[in-house]
Amino acid sequence: MVKIVTHVLFPTDFSPSSAPAFRYAVEWAKVFEAQLTILHVHSLQPGLDIDAGVAQQFLDEQRKVAREELETLLAGARQQVPKASIELLAGLPSECICEVAREKKCDLIMMGTHGWTGFNRVLFGSVAERVIQRAPCPVLSIPHRESVDISAMHPLQILPRQVVLPLEFSDCSMEAYEYAIQIAKWFDVPLTLVHAIEPLSYSLDFTLTHPLQEKTNRDKVEKRLADLTAVLSEQGLSARYELLDKPTVDGILETSAIQQADLIVMGTHGRKGLTRMILGSTAYKVLEQSPYPVLTVKSPKFEGGHHPSSENEQTPSSAR
Repeated sequence: MVKIVTHVLFPTDFSPSSAPAFRYAVEWAKVFEAQLTILHVHSLQPGLDIDAGVAQQFLDEQRKVAREELETLLAGARQQVPKASIELLAGLPSECICEVAREKKCDLIMMGTHGWTGFNRVLFGSVAERVIQRAPCPVLSIPHRESVDISAMHPLQILPRQVVLPLEFSDCSMEAYEYAIQIAKWFDVPLTLVHAIEPLSYSLDFTLTHPLQEKTNRDKVEKRLADLTAVLSEQGLSARYELLDKPTVDGILETSAIQQADLIVMGTHGRKGLTRMILGSTAYKVLEQSPYPVLTVKSPKFEGGHHPSSENEQTPSSAR
């Protein structure tokens, strides 16, 4: 079995919203017997003259408080993760987080999605969004859920018991499929593959798709889902699929609720340029709305040479 996590990076801003992500980081690092780096980035305020005496005194005090917070977290983490350490940096949070992940060859970043911007949601352009976009490895985003929002929800388990995998068959989606296989094997949990067909679709000339074409497309999608599910079963995993006629995000979240999922694993596109995820994309809408942790995987899953065990990964021959 491939050990997909050897070094976890947990960036924190010390807000209450980061507390759930800290518990996830410690538990996952413990299960994988991985290293854990707890990182805080002191964000310099625009226009602050760091050479001024008063400003320097302010920064020194902020660093002192931050180090004390980090030491407290480290003491708690080391009770379960002996190979835990701390980092305190100053700069742009998203850039520092990704740079530390590269330097330390972290293969999983675990962070809260709220708190970094002061708004109770994932903001496009926020620290969380930029880290997901630019990170050299998969990112597990842990939402901060208000009690009023989760009163009707099933209780989530940090170590997943049910995993939902949205698929739309792109390269990044299939990378997520391969990663989800390793998650399912490691935690010995069932996988539910889900694909949603939008109720109304138009061709390029804005005419409605012919019903026969719709059925042909649906049959192709269902066969693909069945084939991918069969691959999982052949590897000894418990797997099923859902093919839904509804908006994609609604289908993903509704399936997660019905299956009482503890984790959603899904693909997200490249790191820069024209492949960047855009406003309105499925992954980012799910991140905005999901009360469940979302593990996003790019194509490729890791930057070139980033993951030390990537050469040992085995890709199912019939997965693509």
